[in-house]
Amino acid sequence: MPYGWPRTCAGVNFFYTFRPVGGIMKAVWRNPLQFRSVNRMMKYGDLEKIKQFVFDGDNTACFIERERILARLSTEMEGYQGGDREARIIAGVLSGVSVPLYDCDYFAGRVVEAQPDAGMEAPSRLIASTGHMSPDYEKLLRLGLSGILDEIRTNAARKGTPEAKLFCENAEIIINAVRDYALRYACEAEKQGRTQMAEALRRVPYEPAYDLYSALQGIWLIHMIASCYVGGRDYAFGRFDQYMLPYYEKAVADGMTEDEAAEMLAGFFVKCNEICGRTTHNYKKKPILSNASKQYVNIGGEHPNAFSYVVLRAQMLNNMAQPQTTVLLKSDADPAFTDAVFKAMAALTDKLHIYNYDLVEKSLIAKGLPVHIAKDHSYSACCTFDLHWHNYRREFYVPVLQIFLKTLSENTFDSVDGLLEVFKGNLAASMQEYADSQQYGDPVKRPMFAFSGLLMPDSCVECEYPTDGNSPYSVMNMFCPGVATLGDSLMVLDRLVFKGKRFGYDEFIRILKSDYAGHEELRQEILSWPRFGNDTDDDDYTVRAGNAFLDAVDSLDLKPNFLAFGGFYSLERDNTWREQVGATPDGRHAFEPFSENQSPTYGADKSGITSLLNSVSKLPFDRAVTGGLNITFSRNYPPEILKALAVSYFEKGGLHMGISVVDKEVLRDAMVHPEKYRALTVRLYGFSEYFVSLPEWQQIAVINRTAY
Repeated sequence: MPYGWPRTCAGVNFFYTFRPVGGIMKAVWRNPLQFRSVNRMMKYGDLEKIKQFVFDGDNTACFIERERILARLSTEMEGYQGGDREARIIAGVLSGVSVPLYDCDYFAGRVVEAQPDAGMEAPSRLIASTGHMSPDYEKLLRLGLSGILDEIRTNAARKGTPEAKLFCENAEIIINAVRDYALRYACEAEKQGRTQMAEALRRVPYEPAYDLYSALQGIWLIHMIASCYVGGRDYAFGRFDQYMLPYYEKAVADGMTEDEAAEMLAGFFVKCNEICGRTTHNYKKKPILSNASKQYVNIGGEHPNAFSYVVLRAQMLNNMAQPQTTVLLKSDADPAFTDAVFKAMAALTDKLHIYNYDLVEKSLIAKGLPVHIAKDHSYSACCTFDLHWHNYRREFYVPVLQIFLKTLSENTFDSVDGLLEVFKGNLAASMQEYADSQQYGDPVKRPMFAFSGLLMPDSCVECEYPTDGNSPYSVMNMFCPGVATLGDSLMVLDRLVFKGKRFGYDEFIRILKSDYAGHEELRQEILSWPRFGNDTDDDDYTVRAGNAFLDAVDSLDLKPNFLAFGGFYSLERDNTWREQVGATPDGRHAFEPFSENQSPTYGADKSGITSLLNSVSKLPFDRAVTGGLNITFSRNYPPEILKALAVSYFEKGGLHMGISVVDKEVLRDAMVHPEKYRALTVRLYGFSEYFVSLPEWQQIAVINRTAY
C-alpha cells in the first residue's frame, strides 16, 4: 500500500502527508496522482521486485560463498590460535565473496545463496557474533570507520597494554577489509552505471556519511556484513530517527521531496528481509546464522521529528515482516505524531508496537541511571531493553514455574506471604548464578566481538571486548515467563488451602502431583473462577507474584557497573517448557502450555478488552522495563479506537502494546493451504512472523488466543 493511509472519496484514493504549519506537524490530505510515479522517483530500485525475490527465496539455502570460504580457511588456519585469528578470517571472507548487484537494488549489499554442498554442515561457526545489540550507527555515520580507527589507535597508545595493542591491530585488519569490499562494490556499481551508488561506496562506510543516501548505504553494508558474513541475528538500528535526522534535513534542503525520501528509505528497509529468510528461529531453520533475525527500528521518545514521519511512511511502503517499528511514545508527544503512529498501527498491525516512554524513563532514573542515559534507551528484538549501544544482549529466562513447583513440593506453607518469601530466595539464587557467569567476564565469547565490538564505543575507549564485563553500563535482562499462571495459582492456594481451608497443604500438593487424577470436578471448579485478565480484586495475586520476581531481581549482588532489569516475557517458553512444568494450582494440567508474556492464560480473559487492559496495567511496570503484551483483534479497528485503548492503558501504567488482526478461519485455511498465504503475518511475543512458517503447535497457539 503506497504512501500514507488511504481514504476513498468518489472512487479516488487520497492519502495524507505531514507538513509543518506554525511549528506543528499537520496532516495534509493529498491525491496520489500528485505523487510522481514510484518508478520515476529514483533512477534505480524496485520495491516490489525485491519483495518478490524474498518470497521466491529458498529457505533451505545457505550463504554459499561464506560457507565455502570458511571451509577452506578452517583447513588453512587449523591449529593457528593467534590473537588476530578472527580478524584474519573475517578479512578472508570479505576478500573472497562476490559483489552481486541487482537492477532492483536501491543499495548495494546482498549475499549469494545456494544449497549447501554435499557433506557441508552449514552454517559454519568458524566465525560468529552474538548479535542482539544496537550498534553505534550514529558514530559510524559521523566519523566513518577511519575515524573510529583513529580513536582506537589513540586509546590503545594511551593504555599501552598488549591487549589494547592487539585490539587495535584487529581493528585495522577488519576495517581495511571492509573498505576494500566497499570499493569492489563501487567498481561494480560503476560498471552498471549506478553513479550515486558508486560515489557513496567509494567513501562510506570508511569515511563519514555526507548525505541521506550515503548514510543509508554505509549502515546497510555494515549491518549486512555483521548479520550475514560474520554471522549473527537481531542487530537493531537503535534510535534511528534521531541520528538520521541531520541527513534527511540536508536532503530536503538539497531538493529531495518527502515522497522520494520515503521510497529511498523503504528500499533500505526491504533489504532487511533478505538477510533473515522467512523461517522462524525454532522450526525448519534456514542454515544461516542470521536466520529469523528480528531487526528493530526505534522512533519517537523525547523528540519525535520530521524523519519519524518518513519512517512510518517508508514502513507502509515496505510492509514486510522486517524491520519492526518500535515506537517510544511519550504522553505529551505532538498530537500529530501520536495520530500518525496509530494510523500506522491500524495499517501495519503486527509490524509496529509501542512502549510507554515516560514509564521506562522514570524506572531507569529510579535505578540510579543518569538522566541523559535513561532518555537514550531503546529496544531490540524480543522486546528486550537496551541502553542503546552500551550493551550487548545478556538475558536469562528464569524457570519461574519450575522453581515455584519445587518450592511448593519441598516446603510446607500456611500463607501466600510465607510462600512468596521462600520463593523469592529461590528465584534470586537461580538469577545470581546466571549473573555471576556474566559479571566476572566471559572470555570464551571474546572472539565473537572482533567485528561488532568496533561498533560499541565503550569497547573502543577501553580497547577491550564487552565480554570482559567492564562496560560502564552492562545490562542483564531477567525474564519472567508465566506470571499470570503464577498469580492465578496463588489465588487458588489461598481459596482452597490457606484461607479457605478446604484442603490441607499436603493433601492439595498430592492432588497436584497426581495431575488432578480423580479430582476433575475440582479442576473444573477452579477453571470456572475469574482469573487474571478480568479486572477483579484477585488480580492482586498476579501483582504480588510480579513484585516477588522483581524483588528477587533487585536483591542480586552485582558489580557497580552491572544492572539487572526484570520483565514479564516468555518468548516461546510458555510452550517449549511445558513438559518441564507439572500441574499447577490454577487448574492447568501437567505439560500443558502456561501463560505468555504479560497476558492472561489463553481463554481466561472473558470480560472484554477494557478489563484485560485494566488487569495488565496493575502489574508493577514501574519496576520493569522489558517484556510485551500482544492483543489479538478479529477485525480491523480504526486508528481512533487503537489510540484510545493504548493511551488509556499507558495512563494507567501499562508498558507495551502490540497487536495482531486475524481471521481464525483464514488462519485455519492457511494451515491447510500454506501456498495461498505466504505473506500472512501474525504477532508473536515481540515480533512478526509469517504464519505458514510456524510449527503447528505455534499456529494452534495463535488461533487459541482470545480475539477481540
